[in-house]
Amino acid sequence: MSSTTSSERATRSTHSVQERLYLSQEEAHRLENLADQVVVDTTEYYDRFRFNEKRVVDPNAWKDVGHRDNLIVYRERSGPRPTYPSIRAMDGSLQLVPCKSAPSVKIVGMLQGTLDDEMYGCFVDSNDAVKMRTAVVDDAMENFHWLATIAEPSLEDPFRFCGVARCTLGMSFPLAKTRGACLVISMGMTTNQHGERMGYYVLHSVDLAEPTNKNSYIRAKCSLCWLKTELPNGKVELYMKGFAAPMGIVPEFAAFPVLVSCVLGAGMTSDAAYSKKLAWMIHDAGQSGHHSPLPPMIECVGRCKSAFGGPKSNTNFRRCLVCRKAVCNSCQVVRKIPVDVTDGVVNFTKCSVCILCMHRAKAMSAVAFAQRDLRSKRWKSVDAGRMSITSSTEREVMLTPSTERPFYETN
Repeated sequence: MSSTTSSERATRSTHSVQERLYLSQEEAHRLENLADQVVVDTTEYYDRFRFNEKRVVDPNAWKDVGHRDNLIVYRERSGPRPTYPSIRAMDGSLQLVPCKSAPSVKIVGMLQGTLDDEMYGCFVDSNDAVKMRTAVVDDAMENFHWLATIAEPSLEDPFRFCGVARCTLGMSFPLAKTRGACLVISMGMTTNQHGERMGYYVLHSVDLAEPTNKNSYIRAKCSLCWLKTELPNGKVELYMKGFAAPMGIVPEFAAFPVLVSCVLGAGMTSDAAYSKKLAWMIHDAGQSGHHSPLPPMIECVGRCKSAFGGPKSNTNFRRCLVCRKAVCNSCQVVRKIPVDVTDGVVNFTKCSVCILCMHRAKAMSAVAFAQRDLRSKRWKSVDAGRMSITSSTEREVMLTPSTERPFYETN
């Protein structure tokens, strides 16, 4: 499908209140295959790092530039790297990106959460979901808007999503235009050639004439892929590789910190999963709390003792929002949980839960919560409805049964 056709569709969509990108099934399949190829390419680098290089990063080619928990961020040194990076195009070929301030970045290390938690925290399928995830993990993505949806989650595969989106990257600097990107974004679970479960998350720039935007920005180029592999010992290993080219005249020292913030934020997402779980658990506690009396505020749920060996005074006790039992300052976890988005602003609720419920949240199945999210959205969509964007003709832009709509408008 020619880029001219895509441009015509994008231009027509700007006349609608809701910005969207029209994709034919052929275009959608090409974009999905492009994202899949990025996963394949990155998997080859990961296997080489894991089995050939024995998880040792060459210090002559890569410089250690940052740490977070068990993760290490590396920047490719200027000597070994080519003058310009290359990016895979929709036809599968590699094209040079004319930007010198675009070093490759790599992250390696072990994650603390489970693979399912990581993918649940990473998963986003709406503009508001992206805003709430950014508020937790700080992935430097702003003004995010889904333009088209290509693949959606199912109860059997609740972490699968693929779509085209537009966003700006990082904060604006004086005398420098905002950098934005048009991306194909893909996430999901698969099994690698070694029989191990692996989650992936891809951000890859594509040359599409997306709907016009009132905000003027320079279109950046990036290709980033995160692989999270569940090893035989139960640990989850992160391997991330890619690059981001700000384009235009931006010094590397100004652009690279934004890239590091993005790749680390999207690399560590289990905390976002815990927030999602706690939101559901607090919701359930509120529903059941109307029918059962509150337990007395006599003893801390952790059975803590005072300095003299007796029970702690209940003067400073609070009530856990999940189990509704008394909890002292030592046994409580205070968290700010994003609950919704109003006029583009993420609303938080500050909640206090006991360490036992926090441990239970971490242990509960992320897949079950993701499936519950999906069921909830399906019930809501019965009333809201969405318009199909599988065709460019105005006659076919109408509500159709969900099973017949492989590609949707995402608002």
